[in-house]
Amino acid sequence: MRPTSKPRMPELRTASLTLAARCLIAAAAGAFGVLVLLLVHIFVSAEWLQLASIWLLGAALLSVWVGILLWRIPVFGNRTLLLFSLAWILGIAAALWLAVWAVAGRSLIWQYTLHWLSLTLSFVVGALLLRALLRRRAAPIIGRLLSLISPLIILVVILMTTLARSM
Repeated sequence: MRPTSKPRMPELRTASLTLAARCLIAAAAGAFGVLVLLLVHIFVSAEWLQLASIWLLGAALLSVWVGILLWRIPVFGNRTLLLFSLAWILGIAAALWLAVWAVAGRSLIWQYTLHWLSLTLSFVVGALLLRALLRRRAAPIIGRLLSLISPLIILVVILMTTLARSM
């Protein structure tokens, strides 16, 4: 008599996280770290805690930028694209304000810190608009170009304000 073998049961695999989801989880962990550092700063008034929290926020924004670039974004309607454009306008305005405000009587480390935050913010909003517009065939080319060059514009503003301050 031949031994009967059981039919092989398929193994259940757990769904792994995508790289974009891992980047966004890292950004959330960074944002939580920022909150912890600012909470500690309430009780221990040290300037380095503020600086560390802003640098960590910039690193979290950089992680969001990578997550956005890796995200398989759906095709959005015109109203949603308008919201992305509005978020881009507000983000670039905030980044410009940070870049100009950084040189207003601050020490060099604070200038570098605020410039870092400004540049990473421009990366995030530029990538978000670019990814949203790349999924639409009828998206205007000017929007794509603006989303691509907006971090370069912020970088030029940072360089110009720093050079104007040093002269």
